[in-house]
Amino acid sequence: MARTANRRQKAAEQTVPQEQVTKVYETAIYVRLSREDNLNNSDSIENQTALLESYIASRPYFRLVEVFSDNGYTGTDFDRPEWQRLMEAVQQKKINCIIVKDLSRLGRNYIETGEFLEKICPFFGLRFIAVNDNFDTDIVGSNDQLSVSLSNIINDYYAKDISRKVSSALRDKMESGDYIGSWEKYGYMKSPENKNQLIVNPETAPIVRQIYQWRSEGMSYMGINKKLNDMGIPSPGQYKADRGIVTNNNQKSRRILWNKHMVTEILRDITYLGHLAQRKATQCLYGGIPFHRTAEQDWIIVENTHEPIIDKELFDQVQEINRKATAVQKANSGKYDHLPKAVNIYGKKFTCADCGAVIKLVRSFSREKDKVYFTFKCPTYVEHGVRACNAKRMRKADLDEAVLTSIKAQFDLFIDCRQTLERLLAMKKAQVKKSGQADEAKALKKKIEQKKALFSGLYRDLREGFLDENDYAQTREVIMTEIARLEKQLGEVESTKVQYQEQLSSAKKWDVLVKKYYEVTEISAELVNAMIESMQMNEDSSLSIRFKHMDAFREVLDTIETLRKEVA
Repeated sequence: MARTANRRQKAAEQTVPQEQVTKVYETAIYVRLSREDNLNNSDSIENQTALLESYIASRPYFRLVEVFSDNGYTGTDFDRPEWQRLMEAVQQKKINCIIVKDLSRLGRNYIETGEFLEKICPFFGLRFIAVNDNFDTDIVGSNDQLSVSLSNIINDYYAKDISRKVSSALRDKMESGDYIGSWEKYGYMKSPENKNQLIVNPETAPIVRQIYQWRSEGMSYMGINKKLNDMGIPSPGQYKADRGIVTNNNQKSRRILWNKHMVTEILRDITYLGHLAQRKATQCLYGGIPFHRTAEQDWIIVENTHEPIIDKELFDQVQEINRKATAVQKANSGKYDHLPKAVNIYGKKFTCADCGAVIKLVRSFSREKDKVYFTFKCPTYVEHGVRACNAKRMRKADLDEAVLTSIKAQFDLFIDCRQTLERLLAMKKAQVKKSGQADEAKALKKKIEQKKALFSGLYRDLREGFLDENDYAQTREVIMTEIARLEKQLGEVESTKVQYQEQLSSAKKWDVLVKKYYEVTEISAELVNAMIESMQMNEDSSLSIRFKHMDAFREVLDTIETLRKEVA
Protein backbone atom coordinates (compact mmCIF):
# COMPACT_ATOMS: atom_id res chain seq x y z
CA MET A 1 0.00 0.00 0.00
CA ALA A 2 2.84 2.36 0.80
CA ARG A 3 4.40 1.86 -2.63
CA THR A 4 1.04 2.46 -4.33
CA ALA A 5 0.53 5.66 -2.38
CA ASN A 6 4.02 6.87 -3.30
CA ARG A 7 3.39 6.17 -7.00
CA ARG A 8 0.10 8.04 -6.85
CA GLN A 9 1.72 11.00 -5.14
CA LYS A 10 4.56 11.03 -7.67
CA ALA A 11 2.12 10.99 -10.60
CA ALA A 12 0.07 13.73 -9.01
CA GLU A 13 3.13 15.93 -8.47
CA GLN A 14 4.23 15.75 -12.12
CA THR A 15 1.30 17.58 -13.64
CA VAL A 16 1.40 21.23 -12.56
CA PRO A 17 4.23 23.29 -11.05
CA GLN A 18 2.67 24.96 -8.03
CA GLU A 19 4.74 28.13 -8.26
CA GLN A 20 3.27 28.92 -11.68
CA VAL A 21 -0.32 29.05 -10.41
CA THR A 22 -1.89 32.23 -9.04
CA LYS A 23 -5.59 31.60 -9.80
CA VAL A 24 -7.98 29.68 -7.56
CA TYR A 25 -10.07 27.14 -9.54
CA GLU A 26 -13.59 25.98 -8.76
CA THR A 27 -12.84 22.31 -9.27
CA ALA A 28 -14.85 19.18 -10.00
CA ILE A 29 -13.61 15.61 -9.74
CA TYR A 30 -15.00 13.28 -12.41
CA VAL A 31 -14.78 9.51 -11.97
CA ARG A 32 -16.21 6.75 -14.16
CA LEU A 33 -16.33 2.95 -14.17
CA SER A 34 -17.99 0.75 -16.77
CA ARG A 35 -18.29 -2.87 -17.90
CA GLU A 36 -15.55 -2.13 -20.44
CA ASP A 37 -13.03 -1.78 -17.63
CA ASN A 38 -11.08 -4.68 -16.19
CA LEU A 39 -11.88 -5.49 -12.59
CA ASN A 40 -8.78 -3.67 -11.43
CA ASN A 41 -9.10 -2.38 -7.90
CA SER A 42 -7.14 0.77 -8.80
CA ASP A 43 -9.93 1.73 -11.24
CA SER A 44 -12.72 1.50 -8.68
CA ILE A 45 -14.83 4.59 -8.06
CA GLU A 46 -13.53 4.80 -4.50
CA ASN A 47 -9.85 4.60 -5.49
CA GLN A 48 -10.23 7.11 -8.33
CA THR A 49 -11.89 9.54 -5.92
CA ALA A 50 -9.26 9.02 -3.21
CA LEU A 51 -6.41 9.65 -5.67
CA LEU A 52 -7.92 12.86 -7.00
CA GLU A 53 -8.90 14.19 -3.57
CA SER A 54 -5.31 13.65 -2.45
CA TYR A 55 -4.08 15.47 -5.56
CA ILE A 56 -6.32 18.46 -4.85
CA ALA A 57 -5.53 18.54 -1.13
CA SER A 58 -1.86 19.25 -1.84
CA ARG A 59 -2.69 22.18 -4.11
CA PRO A 60 -4.41 25.15 -2.43
CA TYR A 61 -5.28 26.76 -5.78
CA PHE A 62 -7.89 24.02 -6.40
CA ARG A 63 -11.12 24.36 -4.42
CA LEU A 64 -13.12 21.13 -4.61
CA VAL A 65 -16.77 21.90 -5.34
CA GLU A 66 -18.22 18.43 -6.02
CA VAL A 67 -17.45 14.86 -7.09
CA PHE A 68 -19.33 13.62 -10.17
CA SER A 69 -19.50 9.84 -10.53
CA ASP A 70 -20.82 7.73 -13.44
CA ASN A 71 -20.84 4.11 -12.31
CA GLY A 72 -21.69 1.57 -14.98
CA TYR A 73 -21.61 3.88 -18.03
CA THR A 74 -19.59 3.28 -21.18
CA GLY A 75 -16.78 5.61 -22.22
CA THR A 76 -17.65 5.35 -25.91
CA ASP A 77 -19.92 8.41 -25.80
CA PHE A 78 -20.76 11.34 -23.50
CA ASP A 79 -24.38 10.36 -22.86
CA ARG A 80 -23.86 9.85 -19.11
CA PRO A 81 -26.08 11.47 -16.43
CA GLU A 82 -23.34 12.75 -14.11
CA TRP A 83 -21.21 14.01 -17.02
CA GLN A 84 -24.23 15.90 -18.37
CA ARG A 85 -24.87 17.39 -14.94
CA LEU A 86 -21.18 18.39 -14.71
CA MET A 87 -21.35 20.17 -18.08
CA GLU A 88 -24.44 22.08 -16.88
CA ALA A 89 -22.39 23.27 -13.90
CA VAL A 90 -19.63 24.36 -16.32
CA GLN A 91 -22.13 26.30 -18.43
CA GLN A 92 -23.47 27.96 -15.27
CA LYS A 93 -19.86 28.95 -14.43
CA LYS A 94 -19.94 27.01 -11.16
CA ILE A 95 -16.99 24.89 -12.36
CA ASN A 96 -13.90 26.06 -14.28
CA CYS A 97 -11.64 23.05 -13.75
CA ILE A 98 -12.21 19.29 -14.17
CA ILE A 99 -9.75 16.68 -12.88
CA VAL A 100 -9.80 12.98 -13.83
CA LYS A 101 -7.52 10.04 -13.12
CA ASP A 102 -6.65 9.53 -16.78
CA LEU A 103 -8.01 10.38 -20.22
CA SER A 104 -9.88 7.08 -20.52
CA ARG A 105 -12.18 8.25 -17.69
CA LEU A 106 -13.18 11.17 -19.93
CA GLY A 107 -13.93 8.87 -22.86
CA ARG A 108 -12.62 6.21 -25.19
CA ASN A 109 -13.93 7.77 -28.40
CA TYR A 110 -11.03 9.57 -30.06
CA ILE A 111 -13.10 12.05 -32.06
CA GLU A 112 -15.46 13.12 -29.25
CA THR A 113 -12.66 13.35 -26.69
CA GLY A 114 -10.56 15.46 -29.05
CA GLU A 115 -13.53 17.75 -29.74
CA PHE A 116 -13.98 18.29 -26.00
CA LEU A 117 -10.31 19.08 -25.32
CA GLU A 118 -9.69 21.24 -28.38
CA LYS A 119 -13.01 23.10 -28.67
CA ILE A 120 -15.19 22.86 -25.57
CA CYS A 121 -12.47 23.59 -23.00
CA PRO A 122 -11.20 26.78 -24.72
CA PHE A 123 -14.77 27.99 -25.35
CA PHE A 124 -15.73 27.85 -21.66
CA GLY A 125 -12.27 28.77 -20.35
CA LEU A 126 -12.24 25.33 -18.75
CA ARG A 127 -9.07 23.77 -17.37
CA PHE A 128 -8.87 20.00 -17.74
CA ILE A 129 -6.32 17.77 -15.98
CA ALA A 130 -5.71 14.02 -16.41
CA VAL A 131 -3.38 13.21 -13.51
CA ASN A 132 -1.85 9.88 -14.52
CA ASP A 133 -1.46 10.99 -18.15
CA ASN A 134 0.43 14.12 -17.03
CA PHE A 135 -1.94 16.23 -19.14
CA ASP A 136 -3.09 19.77 -18.33
CA THR A 137 -4.78 22.09 -20.85
CA ASP A 138 -3.18 25.12 -19.16
CA ILE A 139 0.43 24.04 -19.76
CA VAL A 140 0.19 21.57 -22.66
CA GLY A 141 2.70 21.89 -25.51
CA SER A 142 2.98 20.39 -28.97
CA ASN A 143 4.60 17.19 -27.73
CA ASP A 144 1.94 16.81 -25.09
CA GLN A 145 -0.78 17.27 -27.69
CA LEU A 146 0.75 14.47 -29.74
CA SER A 147 0.89 12.28 -26.66
CA VAL A 148 -2.75 12.99 -25.90
CA SER A 149 -3.78 12.14 -29.45
CA LEU A 150 -1.92 8.84 -29.30
CA SER A 151 -3.41 8.05 -25.91
CA ASN A 152 -6.91 8.70 -27.22
CA ILE A 153 -6.29 6.46 -30.23
CA ILE A 154 -5.12 3.69 -27.91
CA ASN A 155 -8.17 4.12 -25.69
CA ASP A 156 -10.42 4.05 -28.75
CA TYR A 157 -8.80 0.83 -29.99
CA TYR A 158 -8.95 -0.69 -26.50
CA ALA A 159 -12.71 -0.17 -26.27
CA LYS A 160 -13.22 -1.65 -29.73
CA ASP A 161 -10.99 -4.65 -28.92
CA ILE A 162 -12.70 -5.36 -25.59
CA SER A 163 -16.14 -5.15 -27.19
CA ARG A 164 -15.10 -7.54 -29.96
CA LYS A 165 -13.57 -10.07 -27.52
CA VAL A 166 -16.60 -10.00 -25.20
CA SER A 167 -19.01 -10.49 -28.11
CA SER A 168 -16.93 -13.32 -29.56
CA ALA A 169 -16.72 -15.19 -26.24
CA LEU A 170 -20.45 -14.91 -25.61
CA ARG A 171 -21.28 -16.08 -29.13
CA ASP A 172 -19.10 -19.17 -28.70
CA LYS A 173 -20.97 -20.06 -25.51
CA MET A 174 -24.38 -19.57 -27.14
CA GLU A 175 -23.45 -21.71 -30.17
CA SER A 176 -22.29 -24.45 -27.79
CA GLY A 177 -25.75 -24.53 -26.18
CA ASP A 178 -24.72 -22.80 -22.94
CA TYR A 179 -27.38 -20.63 -21.33
CA ILE A 180 -25.82 -17.19 -20.71
CA GLY A 181 -28.81 -15.26 -19.35
CA SER A 182 -28.40 -13.43 -16.04
CA TRP A 183 -31.72 -14.88 -14.84
CA GLU A 184 -33.18 -18.27 -15.65
CA LYS A 185 -36.44 -18.53 -17.63
CA TYR A 186 -39.63 -18.86 -15.60
CA GLY A 187 -40.28 -22.59 -15.11
CA TYR A 188 -36.56 -23.35 -14.94
CA MET A 189 -33.61 -22.78 -12.65
CA LYS A 190 -29.85 -22.94 -13.15
CA SER A 191 -28.14 -26.23 -12.37
CA PRO A 192 -26.12 -26.12 -9.12
CA GLU A 193 -23.33 -27.99 -10.95
CA ASN A 194 -23.34 -25.85 -14.10
CA LYS A 195 -24.70 -22.27 -14.17
CA ASN A 196 -24.96 -22.46 -17.98
CA GLN A 197 -27.39 -25.42 -17.81
CA LEU A 198 -31.16 -25.08 -17.26
CA ILE A 199 -33.07 -27.64 -15.18
CA VAL A 200 -36.82 -27.83 -14.49
CA ASN A 201 -38.07 -25.85 -11.48
CA PRO A 202 -40.65 -28.08 -9.71
CA GLU A 203 -42.39 -25.00 -8.23
CA THR A 204 -42.96 -22.96 -11.41
CA ALA A 205 -42.97 -25.55 -14.22
CA PRO A 206 -46.58 -26.64 -13.38
CA ILE A 207 -47.70 -23.01 -13.80
CA VAL A 208 -46.17 -22.92 -17.29
CA ARG A 209 -48.01 -26.15 -18.20
CA GLN A 210 -51.28 -24.71 -16.87
CA ILE A 211 -50.84 -21.51 -18.94
CA TYR A 212 -50.39 -23.59 -22.10
CA GLN A 213 -53.40 -25.75 -21.23
CA TRP A 214 -55.65 -22.70 -20.71
CA ARG A 215 -54.53 -21.26 -24.03
CA SER A 216 -55.17 -24.52 -25.86
CA GLU A 217 -58.73 -24.40 -24.46
CA GLY A 218 -59.27 -21.00 -26.09
CA MET A 219 -58.63 -18.69 -23.15
CA SER A 220 -57.36 -15.20 -24.16
CA TYR A 221 -54.08 -13.63 -23.02
CA MET A 222 -55.96 -11.20 -20.78
CA GLY A 223 -58.17 -14.02 -19.49
CA ILE A 224 -55.10 -16.04 -18.47
CA ASN A 225 -53.53 -12.94 -16.98
CA LYS A 226 -56.63 -12.25 -14.86
CA LYS A 227 -56.99 -15.87 -13.73
CA LEU A 228 -53.36 -16.05 -12.57
CA ASN A 229 -53.73 -12.87 -10.54
CA ASP A 230 -57.11 -13.94 -9.10
CA MET A 231 -55.52 -17.22 -7.96
CA GLY A 232 -52.72 -15.31 -6.24
CA ILE A 233 -49.98 -17.04 -8.22
CA PRO A 234 -46.76 -14.94 -8.03
CA SER A 235 -45.63 -13.46 -11.34
CA PRO A 236 -42.06 -14.20 -12.53
CA GLY A 237 -40.85 -10.88 -11.11
CA GLN A 238 -42.67 -11.40 -7.81
CA TYR A 239 -41.37 -14.97 -7.58
CA LYS A 240 -37.80 -13.61 -7.67
CA ALA A 241 -38.62 -10.82 -5.21
CA ASP A 242 -40.14 -13.30 -2.72
CA ARG A 243 -36.82 -15.15 -2.74
CA GLY A 244 -34.72 -12.06 -2.19
CA ILE A 245 -33.52 -11.80 -5.79
CA VAL A 246 -33.35 -8.10 -6.68
CA THR A 247 -33.74 -7.09 -10.34
CA ASN A 248 -34.53 -3.84 -12.13
CA ASN A 249 -38.17 -4.90 -12.38
CA ASN A 250 -38.96 -5.86 -8.80
CA GLN A 251 -37.46 -3.02 -6.76
CA LYS A 252 -40.83 -1.30 -6.28
CA SER A 253 -42.67 -1.78 -3.01
CA ARG A 254 -45.94 -2.61 -4.80
CA ARG A 255 -46.61 -6.27 -5.60
CA ILE A 256 -45.69 -7.28 -9.18
CA LEU A 257 -48.74 -8.76 -10.91
CA TRP A 258 -49.03 -10.84 -14.04
CA ASN A 259 -49.59 -8.87 -17.24
CA LYS A 260 -50.38 -9.63 -20.86
CA HIS A 261 -46.74 -9.28 -21.93
CA MET A 262 -45.56 -11.94 -19.44
CA VAL A 263 -48.21 -14.38 -20.59
CA THR A 264 -47.53 -13.74 -24.28
CA GLU A 265 -43.78 -14.27 -23.85
CA ILE A 266 -44.28 -17.62 -22.14
CA LEU A 267 -46.73 -18.79 -24.81
CA ARG A 268 -44.28 -18.11 -27.65
CA ASP A 269 -40.96 -19.22 -26.11
CA ILE A 270 -39.28 -22.34 -27.58
CA THR A 271 -37.29 -22.67 -24.34
CA TYR A 272 -40.23 -24.74 -23.04
CA LEU A 273 -39.65 -27.23 -25.90
CA GLY A 274 -36.13 -27.88 -24.59
CA HIS A 275 -34.42 -25.54 -27.09
CA LEU A 276 -32.43 -22.35 -26.56
CA ALA A 277 -32.99 -19.22 -28.65
CA GLN A 278 -30.44 -16.61 -27.61
CA ARG A 279 -29.07 -13.30 -28.88
CA LYS A 280 -32.64 -12.00 -29.13
CA ALA A 281 -31.26 -8.64 -28.08
CA THR A 282 -27.83 -7.06 -28.21
CA GLN A 283 -25.83 -3.87 -27.85
CA CYS A 284 -22.43 -2.56 -28.93
CA LEU A 285 -20.27 -1.28 -26.08
CA TYR A 286 -17.73 0.33 -28.37
CA GLY A 287 -20.15 1.94 -30.80
CA GLY A 288 -22.40 3.22 -28.06
CA ILE A 289 -25.34 1.34 -29.63
CA PRO A 290 -28.01 0.86 -26.95
CA PHE A 291 -29.82 -2.32 -26.04
CA HIS A 292 -32.14 -3.33 -28.91
CA ARG A 293 -34.10 -6.29 -30.23
CA THR A 294 -32.43 -8.53 -32.81
CA ALA A 295 -34.14 -9.76 -35.98
CA GLU A 296 -35.37 -13.37 -35.63
CA GLN A 297 -33.06 -14.61 -38.42
CA ASP A 298 -30.09 -13.43 -36.34
CA TRP A 299 -31.03 -15.45 -33.24
CA ILE A 300 -28.71 -18.25 -32.18
CA ILE A 301 -30.86 -21.38 -31.81
CA VAL A 302 -29.58 -24.66 -30.40
CA GLU A 303 -32.02 -27.58 -30.01
CA ASN A 304 -32.34 -30.15 -27.23
CA THR A 305 -30.16 -28.35 -24.69
CA HIS A 306 -32.32 -29.12 -21.64
CA GLU A 307 -35.44 -30.97 -20.45
CA PRO A 308 -38.67 -29.67 -22.06
CA ILE A 309 -41.70 -28.58 -20.01
CA ILE A 310 -44.20 -28.57 -22.92
CA ASP A 311 -44.49 -31.34 -25.52
CA LYS A 312 -44.33 -30.39 -29.19
CA GLU A 313 -47.96 -31.25 -29.94
CA LEU A 314 -49.32 -28.87 -27.30
CA PHE A 315 -46.76 -26.19 -28.23
CA ASP A 316 -47.70 -26.33 -31.93
CA GLN A 317 -51.42 -26.23 -31.05
CA VAL A 318 -50.90 -23.07 -28.99
CA GLN A 319 -48.83 -21.41 -31.72
CA GLU A 320 -51.65 -21.99 -34.23
CA ILE A 321 -54.12 -20.34 -31.84
CA ASN A 322 -51.68 -17.43 -31.38
CA ARG A 323 -51.28 -17.10 -35.14
CA LYS A 324 -55.04 -16.95 -35.75
CA ALA A 325 -55.50 -14.38 -32.95
CA THR A 326 -52.79 -12.22 -34.48
CA ALA A 327 -54.40 -12.47 -37.91
CA VAL A 328 -57.78 -11.35 -36.51
CA GLN A 329 -56.11 -8.47 -34.71
CA LYS A 330 -54.37 -7.33 -37.89
CA ALA A 331 -57.61 -7.58 -39.87
CA ASN A 332 -59.37 -5.31 -37.39
CA SER A 333 -56.47 -2.90 -36.92
CA GLY A 334 -57.39 -0.61 -39.80
CA LYS A 335 -61.12 -0.32 -39.16
CA TYR A 336 -60.89 3.00 -37.41
CA ASP A 337 -57.97 4.57 -39.26
CA HIS A 338 -60.32 7.16 -40.76
CA LEU A 339 -61.06 8.56 -37.31
CA PRO A 340 -58.81 11.23 -35.72
CA LYS A 341 -55.67 10.29 -33.82
CA ALA A 342 -53.86 12.20 -31.10
CA VAL A 343 -50.26 12.49 -29.91
CA ASN A 344 -49.33 12.27 -26.23
CA ILE A 345 -47.37 15.53 -25.85
CA TYR A 346 -46.60 14.81 -22.17
CA GLY A 347 -44.68 11.58 -22.71
CA LYS A 348 -42.76 10.24 -19.72
CA LYS A 349 -43.26 13.49 -17.80
CA PHE A 350 -46.79 12.36 -16.85
CA THR A 351 -46.91 9.54 -14.26
CA CYS A 352 -49.25 7.93 -11.73
CA ALA A 353 -48.69 9.24 -8.19
CA ASP A 354 -49.41 5.79 -6.69
CA CYS A 355 -47.78 3.16 -8.91
CA GLY A 356 -45.31 5.34 -10.82
CA ALA A 357 -46.45 4.10 -14.24
CA VAL A 358 -46.39 6.50 -17.19
CA ILE A 359 -49.97 7.66 -17.83
CA LYS A 360 -51.12 6.51 -21.27
CA LEU A 361 -53.31 8.23 -23.85
CA VAL A 362 -56.10 5.82 -24.80
CA ARG A 363 -58.28 6.09 -27.92
CA SER A 364 -61.83 4.72 -27.64
CA PHE A 365 -64.82 4.70 -29.99
CA SER A 366 -68.55 5.18 -29.72
CA ARG A 367 -70.87 2.27 -30.49
CA GLU A 368 -71.82 3.93 -33.74
CA LYS A 369 -68.08 3.90 -34.63
CA ASP A 370 -68.29 7.44 -35.92
CA LYS A 371 -66.84 9.22 -32.91
CA VAL A 372 -63.54 8.92 -31.12
CA TYR A 373 -62.63 9.81 -27.56
CA PHE A 374 -59.21 10.41 -26.02
CA THR A 375 -58.61 9.71 -22.35
CA PHE A 376 -55.50 9.63 -20.17
CA LYS A 377 -55.53 6.53 -17.95
CA CYS A 378 -53.22 4.77 -15.51
CA PRO A 379 -52.14 1.59 -17.39
CA THR A 380 -51.72 -0.36 -14.16
CA TYR A 381 -55.37 0.20 -13.26
CA VAL A 382 -56.51 -0.55 -16.82
CA GLU A 383 -54.79 -3.93 -16.83
CA HIS A 384 -55.15 -5.06 -13.22
CA GLY A 385 -57.96 -3.01 -11.66
CA VAL A 386 -58.05 -1.68 -8.10
CA ARG A 387 -55.96 -4.58 -6.76
CA ALA A 388 -52.95 -2.91 -8.34
CA CYS A 389 -53.73 0.82 -8.41
CA ASN A 390 -56.49 3.33 -7.84
CA ALA A 391 -58.76 4.27 -10.75
CA LYS A 392 -57.36 7.32 -12.51
CA ARG A 393 -58.59 8.83 -15.75
CA MET A 394 -58.99 12.25 -17.32
CA ARG A 395 -60.28 13.34 -20.69
CA LYS A 396 -57.55 14.70 -22.92
CA ALA A 397 -59.43 17.95 -23.50
CA ASP A 398 -59.82 18.49 -19.73
CA LEU A 399 -56.17 17.68 -19.07
CA ASP A 400 -54.91 20.02 -21.79
CA GLU A 401 -57.09 22.83 -20.44
CA ALA A 402 -55.97 22.22 -16.85
CA VAL A 403 -52.26 22.21 -17.77
CA LEU A 404 -52.55 25.36 -19.89
CA THR A 405 -54.48 27.11 -17.09
CA SER A 406 -51.79 26.12 -14.55
CA ILE A 407 -49.01 27.45 -16.77
CA LYS A 408 -50.87 30.73 -17.33
CA ALA A 409 -51.46 31.04 -13.57
CA GLN A 410 -47.73 30.56 -12.97
CA PHE A 411 -46.99 33.26 -15.56
CA ASP A 412 -49.47 35.64 -13.85
CA LEU A 413 -47.84 34.96 -10.48
CA PHE A 414 -44.44 35.79 -11.91
CA ILE A 415 -45.72 39.00 -13.52
CA ASP A 416 -47.13 40.11 -10.14
CA CYS A 417 -43.81 39.29 -8.48
CA ARG A 418 -41.92 41.15 -11.22
CA GLN A 419 -44.01 44.27 -10.69
CA THR A 420 -43.54 44.05 -6.92
CA LEU A 421 -39.78 43.64 -7.37
CA GLU A 422 -39.54 46.69 -9.63
CA ARG A 423 -41.61 48.78 -7.18
CA LEU A 424 -39.42 47.78 -4.22
CA LEU A 425 -36.24 48.44 -6.20
CA ALA A 426 -37.51 51.93 -7.06
CA MET A 427 -38.21 52.55 -3.37
CA LYS A 428 -34.73 51.29 -2.48
CA LYS A 429 -33.17 53.53 -5.14
CA ALA A 430 -35.03 56.55 -3.77
CA GLN A 431 -33.95 55.61 -0.28
CA VAL A 432 -30.31 55.42 -1.38
CA LYS A 433 -30.58 58.78 -3.16
CA LYS A 434 -32.13 60.39 -0.11
CA SER A 435 -29.37 59.07 2.11
CA GLY A 436 -26.79 60.82 -0.05
CA GLN A 437 -24.98 57.61 -1.04
CA ALA A 438 -24.82 58.73 -4.66
CA ASP A 439 -23.09 61.99 -3.70
CA GLU A 440 -20.81 60.09 -1.36
CA ALA A 441 -19.80 57.73 -4.15
CA LYS A 442 -19.06 60.66 -6.45
CA ALA A 443 -16.87 62.34 -3.77
CA LEU A 444 -14.97 59.11 -3.10
CA LYS A 445 -14.25 58.62 -6.81
CA LYS A 446 -12.83 62.16 -6.95
CA LYS A 447 -10.58 61.54 -3.93
CA ILE A 448 -9.30 58.30 -5.48
CA GLU A 449 -8.43 60.13 -8.72
CA GLN A 450 -6.57 62.78 -6.73
CA LYS A 451 -4.56 60.19 -4.81
CA LYS A 452 -3.65 58.40 -8.03
CA ALA A 453 -2.51 61.69 -9.55
CA LEU A 454 -0.39 62.31 -6.45
CA PHE A 455 1.13 58.88 -6.85
CA SER A 456 2.15 59.70 -10.44
CA GLY A 457 3.78 62.93 -9.32
CA LEU A 458 5.63 61.08 -6.60
CA TYR A 459 7.35 58.86 -9.17
CA ARG A 460 8.41 61.92 -11.18
CA ASP A 461 9.96 63.44 -8.06
CA LEU A 462 11.96 60.26 -7.51
CA ARG A 463 13.11 60.14 -11.12
CA GLU A 464 14.16 63.81 -11.10
CA GLY A 465 16.00 63.51 -7.80
CA PHE A 466 13.65 65.51 -5.55
CA LEU A 467 13.09 62.42 -3.38
CA ASP A 468 15.45 59.68 -2.26
CA GLU A 469 14.39 56.06 -2.42
CA ASN A 470 13.56 55.79 1.30
CA ASP A 471 11.27 58.82 1.26
CA TYR A 472 9.71 57.60 -1.98
CA ALA A 473 9.01 54.14 -0.51
CA GLN A 474 7.47 55.52 2.69
CA THR A 475 5.30 58.08 0.91
CA ARG A 476 4.26 55.53 -1.73
CA GLU A 477 3.12 53.12 1.00
CA VAL A 478 1.01 55.82 2.67
CA ILE A 479 -0.67 56.82 -0.60
CA MET A 480 -1.37 53.21 -1.65
CA THR A 481 -2.88 52.44 1.76
CA GLU A 482 -5.14 55.47 1.46
CA ILE A 483 -6.23 54.51 -2.07
CA ALA A 484 -7.07 50.99 -0.89
CA ARG A 485 -9.12 52.38 1.99
CA LEU A 486 -11.05 54.74 -0.29
CA GLU A 487 -11.72 52.02 -2.89
CA LYS A 488 -13.04 49.70 -0.18
CA GLN A 489 -15.32 52.45 1.08
CA LEU A 490 -16.51 53.12 -2.47
CA GLY A 491 -17.22 49.44 -2.97
CA GLU A 492 -19.38 49.35 0.15
CA VAL A 493 -21.32 52.45 -0.98
CA GLU A 494 -21.95 51.02 -4.48
CA SER A 495 -22.61 47.43 -3.35
CA THR A 496 -26.33 48.04 -2.95
CA LYS A 497 -26.67 49.18 -6.56
CA VAL A 498 -24.67 46.21 -7.91
CA GLN A 499 -26.44 43.77 -5.61
CA TYR A 500 -29.91 44.54 -6.85
CA GLN A 501 -28.88 44.76 -10.47
CA GLU A 502 -27.64 41.17 -10.10
CA GLN A 503 -30.84 40.12 -8.36
CA LEU A 504 -32.86 41.38 -11.30
CA SER A 505 -31.01 38.88 -13.51
CA SER A 506 -32.86 36.00 -11.77
CA ALA A 507 -36.04 37.21 -13.41
CA LYS A 508 -34.61 37.34 -16.94
CA LYS A 509 -35.24 33.63 -17.68
CA TRP A 510 -38.89 34.01 -16.73
CA ASP A 511 -39.13 37.28 -18.68
CA VAL A 512 -38.15 35.33 -21.81
CA LEU A 513 -40.69 32.56 -21.12
CA VAL A 514 -43.54 35.00 -20.47
CA LYS A 515 -42.75 36.99 -23.59
CA LYS A 516 -42.67 33.84 -25.74
CA TYR A 517 -45.61 31.86 -24.37
CA TYR A 518 -48.00 34.11 -22.43
CA GLU A 519 -50.33 34.75 -25.37
CA VAL A 520 -50.62 31.10 -26.51
CA THR A 521 -54.14 29.70 -26.54
CA GLU A 522 -53.42 25.98 -26.97
CA ILE A 523 -51.16 23.55 -25.17
CA SER A 524 -48.29 22.15 -27.26
CA ALA A 525 -45.31 19.83 -26.92
CA GLU A 526 -43.00 22.86 -27.16
CA LEU A 527 -44.74 24.60 -24.26
CA VAL A 528 -44.77 21.41 -22.14
CA ASN A 529 -41.04 20.83 -22.73
CA ALA A 530 -40.24 24.47 -21.96
CA MET A 531 -42.26 24.72 -18.74
CA ILE A 532 -42.90 21.34 -17.13
CA GLU A 533 -40.41 19.16 -15.29
CA SER A 534 -42.92 16.46 -14.31
CA MET A 535 -46.64 15.83 -13.77
CA GLN A 536 -48.52 13.34 -11.61
CA MET A 537 -52.14 12.19 -11.56
CA ASN A 538 -53.35 11.74 -7.97
CA GLU A 539 -55.86 9.28 -6.50
CA ASP A 540 -58.76 11.72 -7.03
CA SER A 541 -57.59 12.33 -10.65
CA SER A 542 -56.29 15.80 -9.73
CA LEU A 543 -52.93 16.99 -11.07
CA SER A 544 -49.63 17.85 -9.40
CA ILE A 545 -47.35 19.83 -11.70
CA ARG A 546 -43.65 20.55 -11.09
CA PHE A 547 -42.48 23.49 -13.18
CA LYS A 548 -38.99 24.10 -14.55
CA HIS A 549 -36.87 27.18 -13.63
CA MET A 550 -38.25 27.31 -10.08
CA ASP A 551 -34.82 28.06 -8.59
CA ALA A 552 -34.80 31.38 -10.48
CA PHE A 553 -38.38 32.04 -9.38
CA ARG A 554 -37.51 31.42 -5.72
CA GLU A 555 -34.56 33.82 -6.05
CA VAL A 556 -37.01 36.53 -7.13
CA LEU A 557 -39.23 35.78 -4.12
CA ASP A 558 -36.24 35.85 -1.75
CA THR A 559 -35.14 39.22 -3.18
CA ILE A 560 -38.63 40.63 -2.70
CA GLU A 561 -38.65 39.51 0.93
CA THR A 562 -35.21 41.07 1.56
CA LEU A 563 -36.21 44.36 -0.06
CA ARG A 564 -39.46 44.54 1.94
CA LYS A 565 -37.44 44.46 5.16
CA GLU A 566 -34.90 47.02 3.91
CA VAL A 567 -37.44 49.63 2.78
CA ALA A 568 -39.83 49.14 5.69
